[in-house]
Amino acid sequence: MQERYSHILEQWFILEPPLFQVLCIHELVPNSRMACPLRSGRKKLEYNPLIVAEMSDEALEEALRAEAVRLLLKHPYERRPDGCSQRAMGLASNLVVGDNYSHPRFKIETPQDFGLKTGMNYEWYAREVEKQQDGGKGGEGGEGGEGSEGDASGDKYRDMAELWDEDELTVQLINGIISSVKTWGSISGKLAEILNGSLKARIDWRNIFAGFRASIISSKRKLTRMKPNRRTGFQNMGSTRRFDTKLLVAVDVSGSITTENLRYFYGVINSAFRYGFESIDVIQFDCGVKVVQNIRKVAKDIAIIGRGGTSFQEPIDYAHENGYDGLVMLTDGYAPEPVIPEGFTTGILWVCENEDCLNHNKEWMEKSGRTCVMQIG
Repeated sequence: MQERYSHILEQWFILEPPLFQVLCIHELVPNSRMACPLRSGRKKLEYNPLIVAEMSDEALEEALRAEAVRLLLKHPYERRPDGCSQRAMGLASNLVVGDNYSHPRFKIETPQDFGLKTGMNYEWYAREVEKQQDGGKGGEGGEGGEGSEGDASGDKYRDMAELWDEDELTVQLINGIISSVKTWGSISGKLAEILNGSLKARIDWRNIFAGFRASIISSKRKLTRMKPNRRTGFQNMGSTRRFDTKLLVAVDVSGSITTENLRYFYGVINSAFRYGFESIDVIQFDCGVKVVQNIRKVAKDIAIIGRGGTSFQEPIDYAHENGYDGLVMLTDGYAPEPVIPEGFTTGILWVCENEDCLNHNKEWMEKSGRTCVMQIG
């Protein structure tokens, strides 16, 4: 395998610079236990010697193309789509690759094979594939090309995503490769535009929630004999700080918000548990507060009640009256500016559905808190 791999990379050095460079930052490692011929992640490019041995040189090169494009898209190193299985992630990645990269001998699954629309992003396909799996549906998939199936083809997508995990350092390495490209080789203008677009700052929910939590964290100083005073020792009482955060997430369930976007909103709530929150209170609101829930673990399904107009005043008053440290407002922004109550100390993070929502409301939203955009779909 090493000799065949080196020969392909030698050809790519001149003809396919981005594909060559992104594979070069990964260590080639054999793994005969996986059901797919190749997979990447954790700075490794793993191959199954038993499967690869049966592949022609042309088929091996095409499989390497798929992995290189996948790596340039950064699927193995970005956050896991909320609520999606490894199998859905692996197949969704293939659908994005198949939708955006073509080559004479290259065959891989496409969205049309599963009755899905083209031109969507990785997270959208992962959610759609997950829904098809839950419903017992799903297309037959593409042919996959020579040697693309493992001995256990039903597990190949799951195995493909086994190594995937968030890795900001590797993302930055790959971004460096993309930003320095002079010749794209077989990568189309459409895919090059997508890759260049990925260099723009995307919302990192870990940083947003961690930063927001840091800004609202309760610093409650309490006198205690258990900790010495820094100047006088145990002669005088010292103090400790108790750090806790009472967080309220308000979800706009008005008629202008689509059901798909509401699912995405709740995916954001679920992601907060990975970023330092042990318990979250969630309210649904339109013209009033409809539902109040305390969530202590990831909720797969949450019933949606409401679907009327929108008033931001209700959740803001609720947060003020109940003493919350932070309020995350998930909305499309179609509502009048609220009146902030006197003595209001709750930190607000306005999470807008799209850029238009933010631009339309940014001036008054920033008077009361932080703002950001959630790109959906």
